[in-house]
Amino acid sequence: MPARPATPTTPARPAAGLTDEELARAEELEAAIMAEEREAATGRERRGRRRGTEDDVAPRSRSALSGSLAAVAADEYRYVSRDLRRIAIVFSALFAILLVIFALHVAGIVGNF
Repeated sequence: MPARPATPTTPARPAAGLTDEELARAEELEAAIMAEEREAATGRERRGRRRGTEDDVAPRSRSALSGSLAAVAADEYRYVSRDLRRIAIVFSALFAILLVIFALHVAGIVGNF
């Protein structure tokens, strides 16, 4: 068994406890931790108000799940309808260009391809 060193490995502490500098640093750290905890608590409260907390909410039934699924689907359909509208605009523009080229070709302004 190895022998213990005669001198302690940790620095000696003042007999009165912490120095003023250490106390100030501890107060700063404690204030920062308390602020983070308050922010986390308010974030949980906000999320809880939007969704309801797990403790307060009764188990969801099938109809509740389908309702949320319908809400998600409605949101997705909004994106789909926007995309389809853009596709229709691009198609209309290309078809209009094709008609203009055809009219110019029939009029003899644009030659054979």
